[in-house]
Amino acid sequence: MSNRVNLLNYFKGYKYFNGRDNGRDTRKSLNLDKIDENKESITFFFEKGLVGMNVSFFLGLFGKTISNCGVEDFKKRYNFEYEDPEENKKLFDKDIEYGIDTVLSEITPENLIHRLQGKWIYYGKLY
Repeated sequence: MSNRVNLLNYFKGYKYFNGRDNGRDTRKSLNLDKIDENKESITFFFEKGLVGMNVSFFLGLFGKTISNCGVEDFKKRYNFEYEDPEENKKLFDKDIEYGIDTVLSEITPENLIHRLQGKWIYYGKLY
């Protein structure tokens, strides 16, 4: 199954996506945990005029996927399309790579042990 998401459907009038809570709420609305569980692909579409997302929004939306499934799986199943690649692709690509690096920097031996136990630590909270 393939899914396509336009974040502007969730954030009318936004040019820049921000806020960890916004990212988490969007993750929940999109049921990304189920998409990850089923190993489905998803495409995020960014319209012309959007300029990016901050790392907090990225972590709220994608952090759990990267932590649980790995970067390779994330890059394989999570796709990004742009209405105007010349205008906003570079901006979003930088934000995405920075977000991935941030998630990876949070992987510690303790976090790995918890993951092997089926638990997940996200900014100090055990889930």
